[in-house]
Amino acid sequence: MLASSQFFAHLDFALMLMCGVLLFSGIKQNRTILLFIGLMLCGCGYLLSPLFGPLEKLSIVWWLNSVAQNALPGMFWLVSLNIFADRHEPKPWHYLVASMTLVVPTLANISQIIFNYDLHHYPAFFGLVTYGALALELVLISHALIEAIRHSDVDLVQERRYVRVSVIGFVAIYIVIVIVIEQLFHWQWLWLETVKYALLCLMLMVINFLLFALKEGTLFDIAIAKKTSPTTKAKHSPELKRILDCMQKDKLYKEEGMTISTLSRHLGIHEYKLRHLINGELNYRNFNDFLNFYRIQEVAEKLAQNEEQKLPVLTLALDSGFRSLSSFNKAFKNKYGITPTEYRNQHN
Repeated sequence: MLASSQFFAHLDFALMLMCGVLLFSGIKQNRTILLFIGLMLCGCGYLLSPLFGPLEKLSIVWWLNSVAQNALPGMFWLVSLNIFADRHEPKPWHYLVASMTLVVPTLANISQIIFNYDLHHYPAFFGLVTYGALALELVLISHALIEAIRHSDVDLVQERRYVRVSVIGFVAIYIVIVIVIEQLFHWQWLWLETVKYALLCLMLMVINFLLFALKEGTLFDIAIAKKTSPTTKAKHSPELKRILDCMQKDKLYKEEGMTISTLSRHLGIHEYKLRHLINGELNYRNFNDFLNFYRIQEVAEKLAQNEEQKLPVLTLALDSGFRSLSSFNKAFKNKYGITPTEYRNQHN
């Protein structure tokens, strides 16, 4: 059993290292690739224990293993957020929260060395550090899984939807199972190590296949095609004209909770076909971006009108279909490069 578990552990290490090396050239093209390489390196560090056997406490390899193991859940959460963030960069507090899975256990280890005490002699403090960090890890991984499911609905690229949700979903479930077995219940089973590393090997092979065998941009957005404006006078299919008419004339983008499923039922067009039309003919990869085009256009027109000057920007944003001022400001600035207030001042 030991030989088989070490075999799979060595294979896992090689697959992670190979994945990181092959992705290295794309670091400048996409921030998520850099984080994904970091995730692979954390995975390599996690495997140091089965590769080198029992590690001498406080040795360099022990520290590398400890840091990688603690950083892995937070790094996975950041990768998930970035994959599903599209163009919107996660905020600094996201990185701060993710770092807590590493910082808290590391500080506890360092304090034991400096003050020469055993954490187990202080049950309350031990429980707070151990189970607090464990709870944070499970919350972050669960949130990553929820975000994957939630954002899959607005992704208009069918192949990318399945790949992203599958990769994030399987990795999240795997990490949760390992955390529960190893850290929460401390289960001991004869074939447990072999099964764990064999499943990891299978998952890494699938991820490497998805990354390097499928078309570029399936998991990471390397290059996003230029969107075609829905108002551009181009030859559209009859089905797409119906979609554009319901936006321009019926203003369905203003309806609260408008989703691709709701629009599909309203038009009587299958959801798969609807995604294909908006993505294939207009190059939109995200349904919210499609809706926001009309919302921002409406607000921009009102901001430029003298008679609408007294209306607060928040009122205009909510009336157009946005759910919050922050999301509106971000989308507006992405399009015009200035804030709504600055836009209003320039046109009045």
